[in-house]
Amino acid sequence: MVKESNLEKGISAIIPTYKGEAFISKLLDSLINQSIDPKLFEAIFIVNGEPDSTPDIIKKYQKENPQINIILTYSDPGVCNARNVGIDLSTREYSIFIDDDDYISHNYFEKLYQYAQPNRIVIGTFMDVNEDTGEIQESYLSKPLLENSGIVENPYNDKMQRILVITTDKLIPTKYVKNSSFNPDLKNGVDISYYSEFYADNESELEFYIVDKKEDCVYYRLWRDNSISRKPISYDFNITDRLKLLNDLNKNLKKAKTPVMKSFIKSLTGGEIVRINNYLEKYPQDYKKVLKDITSYNFEFFPYKYLNENLNDLDNTKRELIISYTFSPTNITTSNSVVKRILTEKKNVDVIYGSLNELTKDYSLEKIVDQFLIHKIEIETDFSSSWENIKNFVTKGMEELNKLPVYEKIYSRANFAHSHFLALEYKLAHPETYWRAEFSDPLIYVFGRDKVSPPIEDEEYVSRINKHLKEKISSKDDINCICEYLTFLFCDEIILTNENQKELMIDINPYDVADIVNEKAIINTHRTLDTKYYYVNESSYKLDENRLNFGYFGAIYNARSFEDFINAFDSLNDDLKDKITLHIFTSTKTFFEQLLSPDLYKITNLNPPVNFLEFLNLTTKFDVLLVEDSDKGNFKLNPYLPSKLSDYQGSDAAIWGICEEGSIMDSLNLDYKSKLNDIDSGKKAIEKIIEDKLNLKNSLNTDIKTEQYYRQRIDQLTQKIYELVNVAQEEFKKDKNYESEIKELNLKVNELENINSEILNSNSWKATEKLRKIKRKFK
Repeated sequence: MVKESNLEKGISAIIPTYKGEAFISKLLDSLINQSIDPKLFEAIFIVNGEPDSTPDIIKKYQKENPQINIILTYSDPGVCNARNVGIDLSTREYSIFIDDDDYISHNYFEKLYQYAQPNRIVIGTFMDVNEDTGEIQESYLSKPLLENSGIVENPYNDKMQRILVITTDKLIPTKYVKNSSFNPDLKNGVDISYYSEFYADNESELEFYIVDKKEDCVYYRLWRDNSISRKPISYDFNITDRLKLLNDLNKNLKKAKTPVMKSFIKSLTGGEIVRINNYLEKYPQDYKKVLKDITSYNFEFFPYKYLNENLNDLDNTKRELIISYTFSPTNITTSNSVVKRILTEKKNVDVIYGSLNELTKDYSLEKIVDQFLIHKIEIETDFSSSWENIKNFVTKGMEELNKLPVYEKIYSRANFAHSHFLALEYKLAHPETYWRAEFSDPLIYVFGRDKVSPPIEDEEYVSRINKHLKEKISSKDDINCICEYLTFLFCDEIILTNENQKELMIDINPYDVADIVNEKAIINTHRTLDTKYYYVNESSYKLDENRLNFGYFGAIYNARSFEDFINAFDSLNDDLKDKITLHIFTSTKTFFEQLLSPDLYKITNLNPPVNFLEFLNLTTKFDVLLVEDSDKGNFKLNPYLPSKLSDYQGSDAAIWGICEEGSIMDSLNLDYKSKLNDIDSGKKAIEKIIEDKLNLKNSLNTDIKTEQYYRQRIDQLTQKIYELVNVAQEEFKKDKNYESEIKELNLKVNELENINSEILNSNSWKATEKLRKIKRKFK
């Protein structure tokens, strides 16, 4: 940092000028008429770009006013280059930036200097001058400040934001100014870029002072027709220049050391999003082009919340509380589904959730949803479906929520019962609160076979809840059954994904809930996010564009085997298999390695799972996306609807769904459909895909008959089972050998410990202690 002792007393006025001949005299007149001692300021004019008569006008004033230190110099084109030259030339202890088409009151320098301090930025009064009429009025920039004066307690607040990032009307200690520079690569928003970095670097040292408006310390700003705010809408101005500025803001955000400064810099992005939205409103066909340009910067922070939205509709003061045991950054389907609801409902919310530190995290999605979160409460808890864990989440959750004002609305979602049990407790404490409760699937049974949870066996809890019930629950009832029943009774709105789910949940619940569910339930399927979220995280995953690329995301389990897709791919002619690639992203990679047929395995890329935003981006890259119904098992209806289907529907890829007869997915209009456990319908589907995508007919291998193929698959799978059994047996043998080796090692360790103990307790060891210390000193 420049030492103050190397700077002279007074003010350096840094004034870039470009073709200012029509305005510069007004500014020069205001400078030579300043009430401050002329020895206490210098005016540095920097001509940038193609010159006009401006230098001659400045030279004339220099000659006629030798008492004023007017300096004339030149720079490369661009206001940033000019200001940087002015910064280098400034010699006084305080600096101020002035635009060549503006002017100042006669006492402007005197008043600013009067309140100057080595660590203080002094701000005067802004007035706007109408270029056409000459009318002067209070500027919108300083209107919020005119009733205040003196030291500003919280300078980085909303009222101060605009005035802080305007280049002019601020007297700044030069020692700070000389450590900053303007970015010459920017055409627009240079002031926002400069000051966001300036404040991030110097936040802890600076204070702000506003001169009382009664002292008439005025900066007069001229409104010109070619000002930035009046530029016509164009891709360069509204998109390219905005993204360059946002890139600078992201760099400066990394420098910010406090939450206050981080919040301030993030708030500066708002005006840039407005300009981007203005362009998209006029040219909606360019939406994806804009999204790809945004993605190319790989921003640490981008306010996607506001992109392509009506900003007035987004913010709400009476926020809903989201109760979700699993929530971002925890990376599982339930968490992501709650996030999707928040992002599609487009309202600020509060959220309470479990820490679940042992589960995989996805911090990229957290950054996106955090833009909608005002108050975020994390409950320290492990991942467990035990009743003790549920009670712990409820107890800790209520302790935190009792510290806050009562919410008008709450929302909870299960797949995990914890969320509804906490919401129930809150509803019992605040009956006036409106409770929305969502069920992703039936809770009580898995595929109609086994109960998911054990009996509650908590007499105290059951007794307390029964005081509110006509039809009592029992401690022998399983936890999820009680969760469903109590939620149906006490919530105000039940959200279900489909009609089958509604009918089945009424049917399998042991209590009479039909009337209640029919009255409260609404069908609201899984949410599909806006296109912008598909381009937040550009995937580096490479595809061969000369091949037909199929994508599958998901695991293998007993109700979703992938076997129907394998059967269909195996039915293709061998020469066609060289034209396609199957890409699988899964947490059960080993299962796929065993399950895939040899021919299909050769043309398959097996990958680990990706985070949710990269998953969305990947869906836009494949030709065909694969989705499979879960088998309904012993249920009379299939209540399931794959949540990934809603994500697929937001991409441009074709969708091939393998559907169970009568399922909800079976009723949807997908690009391609085949039936679960029906090899012939799978053949027809893939044949149609090959015809549509590759323009090839007769793609099936007619030499293989269905019965023959099934026998072949049985042989393949039997061989795999045999190999796995052999591997398992070899591992068991290794385990036994390891056990015997460990026993031997333990015996040796015990012997060494006994010997070591004898040595340490021996008289000779104690007698040589001083000698050992001397030896260590000489080492």
